[in-house]
Amino acid sequence: MADRLACVSLPAFPLQVLLHRHPEWRGHPAAVAEEDRPRAPLVWVSDEATRAGVFPGLSCATALALLPTLRVGVVDAEEVRREGEGVVRRLYRFSPRVEHDGLGTFWLDASGLELLHPTLEAWADGLREDLARAGWQATVVVGFSRFGTRAVAKAHRGVRVLASPREEKEIAGRVRLRELGMDPKTVEALEKLGVRTVHDLRALPEVGVQERFGREVAEVHRLASEDAFDPLRPQVEREEAQRHLVLEAPESDLLRLVFAVKGALDPLLQTLARRGEAVLSLELSLRQQGGRWLSTEVKPAAPTLDAAQLADLVRLRLGSLPWETAVVEVCVRARGARAGPEQLQAVPVARRDLDEAGRAVARLRAEFGEGSVVRAVLRDGHLPEARYTWVPTSRLHPPAPRPASQPVLVRRVYRRPVPLDALPAHRTVSGPEEVAGGWWVRRVHRSYYFLETEAGELLWVYYDHRRHRWFLQGRVE
Repeated sequence: MADRLACVSLPAFPLQVLLHRHPEWRGHPAAVAEEDRPRAPLVWVSDEATRAGVFPGLSCATALALLPTLRVGVVDAEEVRREGEGVVRRLYRFSPRVEHDGLGTFWLDASGLELLHPTLEAWADGLREDLARAGWQATVVVGFSRFGTRAVAKAHRGVRVLASPREEKEIAGRVRLRELGMDPKTVEALEKLGVRTVHDLRALPEVGVQERFGREVAEVHRLASEDAFDPLRPQVEREEAQRHLVLEAPESDLLRLVFAVKGALDPLLQTLARRGEAVLSLELSLRQQGGRWLSTEVKPAAPTLDAAQLADLVRLRLGSLPWETAVVEVCVRARGARAGPEQLQAVPVARRDLDEAGRAVARLRAEFGEGSVVRAVLRDGHLPEARYTWVPTSRLHPPAPRPASQPVLVRRVYRRPVPLDALPAHRTVSGPEEVAGGWWVRRVHRSYYFLETEAGELLWVYYDHRRHRWFLQGRVE
């Protein structure tokens, strides 16, 4: 039986985010502007506004002149990301494997769910109703591929369960290219050639598509083909950036209470740093004797991972609160925002001293045993991580690279492959290179790729067909 995949599409997601922020605007003409200025163009417009003659591309000033009752707001990328993560957390209630494209389209692994629910229709209806209760309008399509389910979801509303890959291909083939969110100028050029639907695009010969129509069309053409390799790339459910403390005794001293909060803050900062985020705000909830909760929020001037700065802000805020009784319980929740390199940069490395390093190695071996300090040695093996082993060493040697006529790129392999929440954004991809075998111990099937990221990094990744997950094997330096 083919694996089942569900696509959950939240159309006009930035507009839905705006209405989620302002629920009182629902049912009224509303629009999302590119910027908060009169001449900024509208980028998303509600049905009520469209019926009144307001369309995307109009400036805010022009739109308000046409429709004075229009509600206009700005939605930044960070707010879209946060709301998208909230939707992902809801979707984890319905499937353990969820992927988000960042723009309001989500995919869920629906394989085997018909054994837990009366029908897949009932499961999809329950999912859609749950999102509706949370204030989100969604279309749910259950099918067999990421591209096919997304194409059908863009052209339909409500719930649709596709019975077979053939039915998915037929229905997706009738979807117009305009409904896929492709560049309007590109779609217009294709329509002049009679290429209006996915089926029309699929019929084009593969050779020359990118040269004639560009990378976007070539990628859609590839994904629309029957043999396209495009597996689900699920995100791992993220650890909640929250800590809960029950104090050993009621505390009324400000400094001791700040010290307790500081102890909860350090692991939160580590959690955010692993995500590439910094603290945007801290929410503090204090339960006092008698059961009354006191809540407040601390916001640094800019997102930060500086524990001392945050602790000082916590001290100032707690000192201004109207305390009545001692505190018995503390909850600290951190909201994160994308951090820049300067916020995540490592501590500068000191000058290398091999003699001091040797003494440190000796102390480690004396305290933890001979096997506590090791070095890598090459050996024969089938998998990349099996082609070297670790042997004990008693001293460190300075590097002695062999001379080379040209600089050599080093493939740095991680000791253990790193699970990926999702593939990083990338410009180019090379592969796949298949590695299969291991039947004599444990069957292995991996598809290896080199990815050039938007930041210029060259990553060595693979898709594990047994685990249905992406891993980072190493990087080229």
